[in-house]
Amino acid sequence: MRNRKAIWLALPLAVALSLSACSSGGNSSSSPGPSEGASTSPSESASQNESTKPAENVTITVLNEGAVSIGVGKLDDLLPVRKKALLADEGQTPRVQESDFSWTAGNAVHPGVFSYFYQQIINDQLKSKNITVQVEDWGWGEPLIQKETAGFLAKNIPDIIVGETQMPGFALQGLLEPFPEDMASEIRETVAPAAWKPMEVDGKIYGFASQPGVNSLFWNKKLVKEAGIDPDQAPKDWDELLANIEKVTEAGKGKFYGGGVYAGPNAGGYLRYGPLLIINGGGFADASGQPAFNSDANLKVIELLRNMNKNHPAGLMVNQQEGPYFDAFKKQQTAYIIDGPWRAAESVSLGIEYGMSPIPLSEGGAPGNITIGAAFHSVPKDAKNKEAAFEYIRAMYSDEVQTLIADTGLRSTVKKAIAEAPDYQSKHPDMYLHYQAMNGNVQGLPTFSKEDSKVWQTFGDAVTKAIMTNGDIKGIMDEAQVKAEAIVK
Repeated sequence: MRNRKAIWLALPLAVALSLSACSSGGNSSSSPGPSEGASTSPSESASQNESTKPAENVTITVLNEGAVSIGVGKLDDLLPVRKKALLADEGQTPRVQESDFSWTAGNAVHPGVFSYFYQQIINDQLKSKNITVQVEDWGWGEPLIQKETAGFLAKNIPDIIVGETQMPGFALQGLLEPFPEDMASEIRETVAPAAWKPMEVDGKIYGFASQPGVNSLFWNKKLVKEAGIDPDQAPKDWDELLANIEKVTEAGKGKFYGGGVYAGPNAGGYLRYGPLLIINGGGFADASGQPAFNSDANLKVIELLRNMNKNHPAGLMVNQQEGPYFDAFKKQQTAYIIDGPWRAAESVSLGIEYGMSPIPLSEGGAPGNITIGAAFHSVPKDAKNKEAAFEYIRAMYSDEVQTLIADTGLRSTVKKAIAEAPDYQSKHPDMYLHYQAMNGNVQGLPTFSKEDSKVWQTFGDAVTKAIMTNGDIKGIMDEAQVKAEAIVK
């Protein structure tokens, strides 16, 4: 796909990196219902059957999302401070000017002011409803999960919490308030599934992400061309993808490799090669949420991963740390990679001419994906200001916020009407591809019923063994299945 215009050529890496996935562990799901005996909120019936009407002069507490954070405190106080800091920052490339704060819908947005406008739009919408937003920062990843878990236990929790892989698990435990029915219906009709489908349990929606990521296939056009492959043509299926990868490795003669997908035994790996399982009709869990590691569909994927592994420097594909794998692509040492949408902007920043396409399908496979880098916002059952909190989430999928996301071009809008407008594809071809990938069978990582981390580690260790050895893949995964079933029994 074509590169960005001049402003994107100067886009700093920090912007792209701030939007990348924050893998905190494989502990989320979208299939089984909440655990039996979960507590219910007194206002649950009203919140589901009546249109939410915010109270006057309400202050809601909202946890920070790093990609759009402008500080800690009241948004009213933070916005002028943020603007002043942006104007004074001489290190921003390109530097923010006063004119950059005159953005109007349909025009390019300076990447440095995106978070400012994002919060300003939400703040203005809520102020008109007499709602004040107080932002708190509980960190991200494991520290955030620990604090949220403690907050639930103490019944001292913000009005809106945020997170990635842990959020569907909270819904399953009955800790989150379901979205009001009118709101849920509107979201289903107007918003791409990746923004809410992983947070749907038993027909109710429990969370929303304003700019979620899903995986696509990227490739380095220069390296692909050196292997005699048409750099503008995406592989049509898994066989062609593997053949191209092998051609690049052969052409690289040890200087560069074909690559493929990160497959480390951690959430970063599961989030990247998980879509291959879904495409091929497999997955991490069955319909009842039980481990399903040794299915025939999964075995075919693991065989593909084993073959891809031969087209990497030794140990890179299953490295415990994901950073070195992505560094290899950034240093133009690997040609193909499956990753989230930030790979496009980051490649532009690094001067890498790249291609982007949906992940190719296996023979008989169907499109499928896993959310990655998706910051889901939810209202806890113990929140003090639920109606006002839902107004904040409504603002997140408003036309104003979603138009801003579309105009920034770092992630795709989730609003169907905006993404499917005639000029969106021509202005943002890569993000239009990403929008298409956000539709259909989009899932989150599952949560297992007992000792979740142990079950995941059993799976990850087995896949690593199957990739790194010549052992019988079926035998390795059968053994892992037995261990996993014993853990959750």
